[in-house]
Amino acid sequence: MFEDKNDTILAKWLAGELTAEEQGEFENDPEFLEYQQIVQGMNQFKKPSFDTASLKSKVMAKIDERPKGKVIRLRPLYYAVGVAASIVLIIGIFFNEVSYATAYGEQLVVTLPDGSTVQLNAGTTIAHNRFFWKNNKTVNLKGEAFFKVEKGDGFKVETQSGTVSVLGTEFNVRARTSNFSLTCYEGKVRFESPNAEKEAILKQGDAIDIDGNGVIKAKKIQSAFPSWTKGSSAFSNADLSEVIKELEAQYGITIQYGTTNNGDGFTGSFVHDNLEIALKTVFVPMGIAYEISEDQKKVLLNTQ
Repeated sequence: MFEDKNDTILAKWLAGELTAEEQGEFENDPEFLEYQQIVQGMNQFKKPSFDTASLKSKVMAKIDERPKGKVIRLRPLYYAVGVAASIVLIIGIFFNEVSYATAYGEQLVVTLPDGSTVQLNAGTTIAHNRFFWKNNKTVNLKGEAFFKVEKGDGFKVETQSGTVSVLGTEFNVRARTSNFSLTCYEGKVRFESPNAEKEAILKQGDAIDIDGNGVIKAKKIQSAFPSWTKGSSAFSNADLSEVIKELEAQYGITIQYGTTNNGDGFTGSFVHDNLEIALKTVFVPMGIAYEISEDQKKVLLNTQ
């Protein structure tokens, strides 16, 4: 395949120096159309027009005004700067990132270059390299997303709390705060902390929660998919700060509170389409009083 060849082939293609065999193989590559569109875009770029004769006359007049002194040849430097700028331009075009983001209350399904899909929950951002996907199948995640990954090697999801490596599977990652959760719905995934100090292998039905101190808690799940993909968010003995963060992401609100360390985790769920019901579902069972601002954008909790 094209990506497996020496990268000088790309330069030869740009210079029109590919053999007929190489050209045919390249045109059959799935990414050929994208490369072709980039070059077409570059060809449409037009430099500003100017009067060459007039400009030359002005430059020569300035040169004549300068006192005679030591002559310094600038032409090689000029060419060097030009070549460097071209290299930076090409690198910038071929290696930049694609990113997707959802606002509060939104969800979005993204199809990756190999056919894998990612469903983004509200308030989530993912990013990956625009090209050379086969050489770097890394997705950077902030927020929560449900992945359905096609079989193959090298697929990774990187978060602030660690890296998830997969081999064709379905899994959910929540990485909104310092707490992190990973649930495997099909196949097998491997979690590794940033410094490779901790590792966990998850099979279908396994899940882990990692708190802000890096403590890993394993558990089993019965569902076949994340509840948030069907319009509600479910938790099992979750820290209240995690639940509050999810309420803010789903409804675009700000929840003000003091300490939430009352010793009890939240077990239950809340719906995504009714703020009043969602607040009652979470806070009433925990004995927490709350007030909602007139514009429905702020919620003040009394956690004393």
